[in-house]
Amino acid sequence: MLGLALRWWRGSVACWWLPFFVAFTCLLVPFALRFPSDHPSTAAAFPLTVGMAAFALLSGLASRHQKRLVREFGTMLGALVAVLAGLRVDSVKVPFTTHFVSLGIFAVPLTVLWLWLFAALFRPTARLKGLTWSAAVLSGLTFALIVAIMQTRSPFITRYELALSLAFTAVGFGLALWNLPAEAGGAASIGALLAMASVAGALKNTAFLIFIAPALVLGVPMMEVTYRLRARGFALPTQVRSIFELLTAEGVDERRSFWLLTVSHAYLCLLAVLLVWLVEVHFAVKLLLMAIWLAVGVFAFWVAMRFSARKEGKGIVNLLGVPVAAVTMEEALDILEQFLSERRTHLVVTSDASAIVRAQEDEEFRRIVQNADLVTPDGIGVVWGARLLGLPVYQRVPGVELMAKLCERAAQKGWRVFLLGAKPGVAEKAAENLKSRFSGLQVVGTHHGYFSPEEEPQVIAKIKEAQPDILFVAFGIPKQEKWIARHADELQVPICIGVGGSFDVYAGVVKRAPEWVQRLCLEWLYRTIKDPKRLPRLKAIPKLLWLVIKESWLQSLGRSKVDHRL
Repeated sequence: MLGLALRWWRGSVACWWLPFFVAFTCLLVPFALRFPSDHPSTAAAFPLTVGMAAFALLSGLASRHQKRLVREFGTMLGALVAVLAGLRVDSVKVPFTTHFVSLGIFAVPLTVLWLWLFAALFRPTARLKGLTWSAAVLSGLTFALIVAIMQTRSPFITRYELALSLAFTAVGFGLALWNLPAEAGGAASIGALLAMASVAGALKNTAFLIFIAPALVLGVPMMEVTYRLRARGFALPTQVRSIFELLTAEGVDERRSFWLLTVSHAYLCLLAVLLVWLVEVHFAVKLLLMAIWLAVGVFAFWVAMRFSARKEGKGIVNLLGVPVAAVTMEEALDILEQFLSERRTHLVVTSDASAIVRAQEDEEFRRIVQNADLVTPDGIGVVWGARLLGLPVYQRVPGVELMAKLCERAAQKGWRVFLLGAKPGVAEKAAENLKSRFSGLQVVGTHHGYFSPEEEPQVIAKIKEAQPDILFVAFGIPKQEKWIARHADELQVPICIGVGGSFDVYAGVVKRAPEWVQRLCLEWLYRTIKDPKRLPRLKAIPKLLWLVIKESWLQSLGRSKVDHRL
């Protein structure tokens, strides 16, 4: 209710007075708690609530100061007040044993350090609109669930109700202030609530649960600090990029950054709950589980970050040594129209995953592709691969669609078209259907692709005699590109473009996937289901993705072998 009142009162800037609201809420805790009969009375718990209120207030107010020393000192002072009031971890259970070890004189400094760390780590969430509140909701619910799980196993442990109250208070503020901008003071106060919940709920549990589970619940703040430490390296640069600056540099906008970090936080919270659920499992097993879980999470975060990025940029990008044009369909058509005005032979490659992979293995094909006048991103594998490398390729330019669009523009501009390839009769049928579809289209010749080397001169002579402006070649990759490159000087056709199996589509031999399948970028799967013989060709997609991941890793280490001089 206080959170809703704060939202109504302060409107779009809800955090200025949040430390006072959080502190006031802490003072109400005695009225919500029901202690066991052997626990001190509610009145005796009043100093504890005053200490917690002081921590929430001091951490929030101090975190708004410009000087870091003041921020950290004020937060640590508030933590000390809460600890001296009775909120601390007195003992821990040693892993692999049933023995509890008293922290003795170290109980106060260790608990102060933990409370300060929690509040300080929560401050950066204020940099991204709404992230403080999503982190509060996820962290609070996770703490509540952890406490509930532990309470069923140790029902006589005190202060679980205190932990639940603090966790649900954080959840309440998070829900009430959802999607509002935050500032460091409000974020630190919420962090203080969660810090106190972690200490109250961890009493008498294992050291593993005291330190690991709450740290995982922090999620987003821990990611911030981890990245900062990694970015520092050993050089200790004066300016260290944060995780938020990294996302911005990668081209991830505010909305996508919010959901990316929120989902990542939820993923870590789920791991924390899982570790608590497996509390009786061997310590080494839990460490192995955590290592695997975090490794998968880091990889998934990297993939999601690259797929969420929207970098500005056009032109040619280097995808594993292949010069792919980062263009839309209309931009590709405009480039092709410019090629026609130059009246010399231009080789156009419609590259799918198999073409990129082939270029890594076939040196002749690699040279042809690198010297091509235009290489378009045909398949979804090419788009995925480019995005994983941080390249600004965001949409496909499928060869089958490019052929239709080019024929449409040819009908409007009066350009002459020649179809070469496919089985006997297919090119003729495709030409007939295209002329019916695009009124005025001039198809000046067709020929199948099953001719012998002895017949090749006659085929070339036929093309030259027809004098087309555009030559569509459907031999399949890489045969069509090699054939065009070998005879480019003889052909003297302004645009020579390999289109693979497009003739079969326009002849009606093969049916294209429904539009909704194309929008989902699953046309490759649809065609494979319709024609299982294509199954071996699918290995190119995972192979390309593996090459991309490997290249990205090598780039991060500065050991890439890809020649970026296209």
